[in-house]
Amino acid sequence: MLSDIFAGLVLCLRWDVLGMIGIGTILGVVVGALPGLTATMAVAILLPISFFMPAIIGIPFLIAITKGAIYGGSIPAILINAPGTGAAAATVLDGYPLSQQGKSRKALEMALYASVAGDSISDLITLCGIGILAYLALMVGPPEYFSIILLSFMLIAVMTSGSIIKGLIAAFAGFFLSTIGIDPLSYSERYTFGNLDLSAGVSIVPMIIGLFAVAEILRQSEKKVHPKEGGEWSSQLSEKSIGAKGEALKLRELKESAKTIIKSAFIGTGIGNIPGIGQVVAAFVCYGIAKGSSKHPEKFGKGALEGIAAAETGNNAVNGSSLMPLLVFGIPGDTITAVLLAAFMVQGLRPGPSLFESQGPIVYSILWALLLSNLILLALGYLALRYIALIARIPKSVLFPAVASLCFVGAYSVDNSMFDVFVAVFFGSIGYLMQKFKFPIPPLLLTFILGPLFETSLGQSLIMSDGSPIIFLYRPISLLFLILTPITLIYLLKRLPKVH
Repeated sequence: MLSDIFAGLVLCLRWDVLGMIGIGTILGVVVGALPGLTATMAVAILLPISFFMPAIIGIPFLIAITKGAIYGGSIPAILINAPGTGAAAATVLDGYPLSQQGKSRKALEMALYASVAGDSISDLITLCGIGILAYLALMVGPPEYFSIILLSFMLIAVMTSGSIIKGLIAAFAGFFLSTIGIDPLSYSERYTFGNLDLSAGVSIVPMIIGLFAVAEILRQSEKKVHPKEGGEWSSQLSEKSIGAKGEALKLRELKESAKTIIKSAFIGTGIGNIPGIGQVVAAFVCYGIAKGSSKHPEKFGKGALEGIAAAETGNNAVNGSSLMPLLVFGIPGDTITAVLLAAFMVQGLRPGPSLFESQGPIVYSILWALLLSNLILLALGYLALRYIALIARIPKSVLFPAVASLCFVGAYSVDNSMFDVFVAVFFGSIGYLMQKFKFPIPPLLLTFILGPLFETSLGQSLIMSDGSPIIFLYRPISLLFLILTPITLIYLLKRLPKVH
């Protein structure tokens, strides 16, 4: 394992890898700073570009976009009370009050340092622990996979939606879509209606582009924006207000928040390992814990640097640890890792414990890229603080047509097929309607991806036991997860708000 780790570091230090990480980081920050363009949307749009690169370049490029976008979401959250991404929703609580007090530079620097610190701690834990987890995962067979995915389905449906019923409907819809194509056990066609383009199933890349990019373009097109206005919030910025204002963050202030940053990093890392939760929950959980343990809780919500530190550390700490269930079990924890799973599969890298045996150096080069992208983000983020709000001057009349063009070109380029473009448009309409009627999209995508693995593990388990389901109870790990599923569901139903 150590040899793979060092070999991965050598691969990652290539100039072309570092260059694409830098480009990805810049693109991510720009996207995150623009309300309306999310981290998932950015990765989905640029996903096809990574297919024309080797895996050790293309996947770090996508990871850098993610990291940059999640940090970038804190910029409009602090400057004008409009989080660029959902992950920055908790940052608004103290970031905007500080900006109103003329301390926007101090707030932006704290967000940057906390983001990098939280992400780096999470990445180090992932780098050191993922090999051990992969070794243990070799003992996991089809019955265990079935039970783990069953628990994941429940968490995904319940935790990603305010309405459990809507979450379950979206999850079942995604699972049904995953059955289109060839049955993985009997190799017979299902729900293709004689269409050859559907015989291989619904193409995941056009589906992702449609659900997250095309749907968002349709949603943004409803909003009326004056042609001379740069963006949704650019008209709120005068020429004098562009950039970070006020004094810089002092070392003493950073040290005062160090305990909160370390604690939030470990909490966010733990949350990242659980499917269906993600950055938004991590940010608010860390914020709440920081407020509860603070010596001055009364300052939270009024401009507490500690509040920004907790929220930004928590949401960024999810980035590294969310790759552990993805790489070891092939289970994406959120929509971003679901998109990354598509990138791995297209590159011929099927996540699972065997991947570490067959492609160990490449896997660890990707993990090293997590840490290197943090250093690049720290440097670029600090240099761009003074001018970052200029991004808001990009007119929507230019931005969204350009994004739409990238969507259609990207969908077509996967297999050079117009059918994939129609798939992107179809799922764009579905995603738009789901947003309109407040149905969560993540359960649909995640169960669509996990559906074939769930179905295959169920079939293989029954074959192993001559059709008897008792095998799930005989295997200790399988039994453990089967017991955890109803217990966790009952606990969450009691703690979560009532369905609507």
